[in-house]
Amino acid sequence: MSQHITQTGRSAAMNPAASAYLDALRALGANLVVAAHVLALYFGIKRYPLGSLGVMIFFLLSGFLIMQSMLARAGRPGPQTAGFLADRSARILTPYVPALLLIVLIDSLWIRGNYNSGGTNTGALAFFGNLLLLQDHSVFQFLELVGAGVAWRIRPYNSAEPFWTVAIEMWIYVAAGLFFFCAVRRERIARLWLILLTLVSFPVVVWNAAAGGGKSLTLIWLVGALIGFVFFHWRAHGYANSRLIAAVMVLFGMGALVGRIGKVGFSPYDLQTAALIAIVLFGVLAHLVTRASISPRWQRVLERLAAYSYSLYLLHNTILIAVLESLPVKDLRIRAAIAVVLAHACSYLLYWSFERHYRALAAWLRPRFEMILRARQTSEAASPRPAMGADLAARKS
Repeated sequence: MSQHITQTGRSAAMNPAASAYLDALRALGANLVVAAHVLALYFGIKRYPLGSLGVMIFFLLSGFLIMQSMLARAGRPGPQTAGFLADRSARILTPYVPALLLIVLIDSLWIRGNYNSGGTNTGALAFFGNLLLLQDHSVFQFLELVGAGVAWRIRPYNSAEPFWTVAIEMWIYVAAGLFFFCAVRRERIARLWLILLTLVSFPVVVWNAAAGGGKSLTLIWLVGALIGFVFFHWRAHGYANSRLIAAVMVLFGMGALVGRIGKVGFSPYDLQTAALIAIVLFGVLAHLVTRASISPRWQRVLERLAAYSYSLYLLHNTILIAVLESLPVKDLRIRAAIAVVLAHACSYLLYWSFERHYRALAAWLRPRFEMILRARQTSEAASPRPAMGADLAARKS
């Protein structure tokens, strides 16, 4: 669940209302996942795909914002691959690593049940596998598909069920960055790192275009990225005809979405359904980018709710389970309410202690990534080539 889950930056070219709307979507996505887990864990209700809807929103937003980030970087001087990967790594890992450590501690002290079926989901192997974002990697899933599954398949660390989407999102970032900066813009990085990162990331992208837990999360991410590409270039034209475009997008998307749901039911991971939802959501954004205003108070509220949405996504399920197993309150409704409040409080503390500092970590990582990923130059490439005229003169002499 991510953008999805992990993107706090808002486009500087968007007005406060549009920025607040993106914040509202991020907060909504996280709380939909929380609601889904509360219903499933406390009341045994699993028929509402709220969690899938939340994850789908995260991946749409992630694709939208990361595409705009890559396009903006393309306009800067110098190589951008290392800086992009450093920024994305910092954004993902700043709260993720402390959240993983905290979850291991909570699992050992207050949680007795097993909440991930099959594979390795506790112990040192699971811990380091999750630390390296290898949980539910496509290689494990492919081996299982062909009947050659391994007992040490790494799963999300027990109660940390939402971690499966974080790994997918991270490797999508890596693959997108390598493709955009190295393949399209022809930047060079160290060959060994290029091969290694490609071998780890691209199978995840391919697998999750057709299978995986979300069935088509890569394609959903690409839908968001495509819309982000359009918005980025539309901005250069001052978002011309935004009111008409917004009306067409929302009306078309809503009409087609009603028909799709009537025909096949509501499944947010269905690519057509996700694309139609994207048209509606970004159709509203198309209206807000130039015309709407919002009170500063509401803008601050939505910004604060969105600020810790990634931390909430990471931590909430473990808190819900710990309260369910450990709190001696018979009324499940009261226990669920306490669990939700505690999940938000703990997640905000995680945000305040770690997540909000991701930019500082990114600044520290950039020069180190640049040094590690710098392509080794050959003597011919390292020495300046003579100008064409000088080269011809040298040959004649």
